[in-house]
Formats: sequence, C-alpha cells, structure tokens
Amino acid sequence: MSKLIRPVREPHKVTSPYGQRYLQGKPQFHDGIDYINTERDTSVLAIADGVVCLDVDFYEEAKRWTDKRHSAGNYVIIKHTIDDKIFYCRYMHLSQNSVMQGQAVKQGDFIGRYADVGFSFGAHLHFDMFDASWKKIDPTPVLLAGLL
Repeated sequence: MSKLIRPVREPHKVTSPYGQRYLQGKPQFHDGIDYINTERDTSVLAIADGVVCLDVDFYEEAKRWTDKRHSAGNYVIIKHTIDDKIFYCRYMHLSQNSVMQGQAVKQGDFIGRYADVGFSFGAHLHFDMFDASWKKIDPTPVLLAGLL
C-alpha cells in the first residue's frame, strides 16, 4: 500500500468516525470521518499526490443554515491514485480553499483551512471518499492501510 498521511496535522482527534451515530438525539449514518487538530491548527493537507477535480469556494456565511446546497461550506475534491486505484476524496467544511480546479497537488500540500461552516456543530474537517465509479466508500480501511 502506498504511504498516506492524515488530512490534518498531528496531534489529531477523530470526533466522529464513519458509520452510525446519533446527531441531536436521532440516529444518522455518517458517511465520512470528522477530524480536528487538538492544538487548533486548522490546516487541511492532501493525503496523497493528486489533481483537484472540484474547488467549491463560493460559500456565504449567511446561507449557513438555510441553503442545503451549502451544507458542506467550501470544499475540495481531489482525485488520488493510490496503488493504481483511483479515489476521489472530499475535504469539507473549509473556510477557505487554497487550491484550484485542475491544480496538481503533492502529498502534504496545504489545501485549505477547516472551520465551523456549513451545517456544522464546531470547527472540523469532514473527510469522505469515493471509488473510481463515484461510489461512496468507508475511508477508514484505505487510510489505516496506508498511513505513514
């Protein structure tokens, strides 16, 4: 397995793993991993080399709770090739994006800052992953298999 890094700097904490959880007292399936850096470094990093497929950087604070199209805040989707397999990774709840569509990124490149934007209950990075056919997958096994 190619070596990967986490999308936030160490020391980090997973505040909500992939899978079933309760949100505001109701069961909900969480289709990603929520991360924070415990030293308040809000940097978001590319987990591997890739190319930015989508750069959504038009979020407005006023739409925070009223417009479902903006529930993710600003976000970036990067196409990563890991061990000859294509994965699309979405980095969500960004206050700012530092990359643009079509830009090549290297592992560890700074791609933005996470914040309490979109439908969120605190500053965090929501990281989710799709396979080559855009099917949502659990990122946990991919990340664990390849972490440096």
